Amino acid sequence: MKKWLLLLMILVLIQTFAYEFYLIKAQVEASERSIESFRSTHESQASLAFLLEDQISSIYYRLTLDQTLGEWMQQREPTISNMYLLGLLQDNSLKIISSNPLVVSVYIYGKTTDTVLSTNHEFTKLDQFPDKEIFTEFNEKNGHWVGKRLEKAGYGNAKSIISFIGAIGNNGLVAINIDERKLLSQSADLYGTLLVGKERNILTFQDGKEVKIPELPVERLPQKPTLLDQPFSLEGYKVFQTGHASGEWEMISIATPIESSPAWQYRKIMIVVLSLFLIVLAALIYRYAKKSYFQPIERLEHNYSRNLDDLKHNLVLNVLTGKLKEADIREKMTEMGVQFPSDRIMVIVFQIDDFYDYLLNMKQDDRFFMDKTIYNAIKWTFMTAYASYAVKAELEKIAILLSIPSDMDEAGMLHKVEGTIRYLQNEIRDNCNLTICAGISRLQESLKDAHTGYYQALQAVGFKTIYGKHSIIRYQDISAKHSDEHVYLVTDINKMCNLIKEDRLDEFESLFRRMQNGMLNEEKFSLDRLNALFSNVLYGIVKLTLEQRFDFADIVKEDIFMKIYSYEFLQDKTEYVIHVARTVSAAIQARKNSNNKTVQLILDYIHDHYDQSISLTTISDSLGINSSYISTLIKQEVGQGFVDYMNQLRINKAQNLLQDPNLTIKHISEICGYETVHSFIRNFKKVHLLTPSEYRNKSLSKRNV
Repeated sequence: MKKWLLLLMILVLIQTFAYEFYLIKAQVEASERSIESFRSTHESQASLAFLLEDQISSIYYRLTLDQTLGEWMQQREPTISNMYLLGLLQDNSLKIISSNPLVVSVYIYGKTTDTVLSTNHEFTKLDQFPDKEIFTEFNEKNGHWVGKRLEKAGYGNAKSIISFIGAIGNNGLVAINIDERKLLSQSADLYGTLLVGKERNILTFQDGKEVKIPELPVERLPQKPTLLDQPFSLEGYKVFQTGHASGEWEMISIATPIESSPAWQYRKIMIVVLSLFLIVLAALIYRYAKKSYFQPIERLEHNYSRNLDDLKHNLVLNVLTGKLKEADIREKMTEMGVQFPSDRIMVIVFQIDDFYDYLLNMKQDDRFFMDKTIYNAIKWTFMTAYASYAVKAELEKIAILLSIPSDMDEAGMLHKVEGTIRYLQNEIRDNCNLTICAGISRLQESLKDAHTGYYQALQAVGFKTIYGKHSIIRYQDISAKHSDEHVYLVTDINKMCNLIKEDRLDEFESLFRRMQNGMLNEEKFSLDRLNALFSNVLYGIVKLTLEQRFDFADIVKEDIFMKIYSYEFLQDKTEYVIHVARTVSAAIQARKNSNNKTVQLILDYIHDHYDQSISLTTISDSLGINSSYISTLIKQEVGQGFVDYMNQLRINKAQNLLQDPNLTIKHISEICGYETVHSFIRNFKKVHLLTPSEYRNKSLSKRNV
């Protein structure tokens, strides 16, 4: 009986122990799952944030080197003549936004002109800019981050943003604004998230379901981020804190411990009860309790293997852009298994033709799939045929770093590579209905010169404007055509405008094409100079319409400078300029053929008496025409009201009179028909942003020079 009783007790003990073991294991596994989920979410959010910070730093670095931005900031006053630069700057800002979904807007502030160019608030003076405080309160040299706030500038609903503000030399500042909601989109609802800057200032935060960030003693967080696999405790919460090694951000995630959950508490009570029941086996329980079932989570090697392709991509991109020293290149290549049979290299850059139309005409999901398809086609075609690596160099460009065998000369390699490129071009055209161009660099004798090859390939593919779609351009064919000269024949452009005015459009087109051919056949040639020709001709046409008292927007219902910039190829640009010229010429000829003698009678009267004290009533009494009808005719004919038109005529006359230093400002105001000098000064400054005295001094100083 005792034997069976003992056996029964042993069986009970064994079953009890098994159940207790099951409960302990359940506790351990629940803890592991909780910590792993917490760490994974934190690492994902931190990686996204730190990658974003690196991208913003890279964007800021490129902006500091941007020659167009520097040139615009050095201009002393905003005029119509720099609309081309503004178009380039706005397009560059839009590229930044389209290449990074977290960037919502970019502000550029020029100190010299005290103006701000923003992607969502256009072009304005600093004191009129809604978010001017971010520039007026800036007092650092290298830039800093501004914490969470609502964006004041923009046309839609205000977004919650954080901003990076940095100096562009001594002439201005730039602000890059990040969508705070998207930045924290990876955060789980259970956890609280906190992003702090280098001064321990809170940039932004997000509460969890059971975590309220404002109630936590944030000041008690460690000054240096922890590198532990396990979270540390703070006021009863679990905390992961990670710093960015190359930046200034720290990402902090906060969660309630799993020990406070009802399921955990129930199992804990059961374990205690069972432990008391098994007190006689305390030593055995102690021995098993000492054994840790916590499985060490060492994912460094796994993550490294999983992200190896991305690491190789970044390494090759850094080699191409010259960000690594030669010694570092060797070390990194060995570490990541990137091997080339020879140090002799060549760089190829691919670019989709008509890229902006491609962006606008394809849905985002379809475009993403198409980009991936084209990239993989280029990548694997080259990697299977050559010792090479492919990278996405820019938004619309794919670069190939190609190793050249030591026994092959440059001409032979070029012939072989061009055959591969032509095959890819045909495949992409047939399967994707897209054409691509390729630029090929000269052979470089060392990896340390890869950035030179990359620059050459970029320069070569830029000449697609001349070579046309579906082309292959060698750098050696265009290297002799580099020039920084920018000389334009103003008389030719004026002659072209006169031809438009006289409806001699065939002669206009002939002269325009001769000017282009003259540039293309010069010994030294520059794409920038050719593009400037198109801009200057369009500017001359705009000036012609203003001289003819037209509202240009009513004739050509689009931004002609943005439109001409969207075209990539010479023929498209040429046809668009000719189209604009024909449209303007038709409007001028239509006015000449108008039989509205009443309008001409009114305009003649205004031109004869605008420097006197006249009004709509005065004209009505003199010509016997209803004043309301006169106002309507003027608005329809010249595109602006009677008062604005009068002011325009008077200001134009004042500009000429200000060239005479012997005339006083008061006398000029009287000659131009203003009743008071204060009214004259106010209206003049509204047009030129300068007082008459300032305008005269500036004009005379230029003339003396």
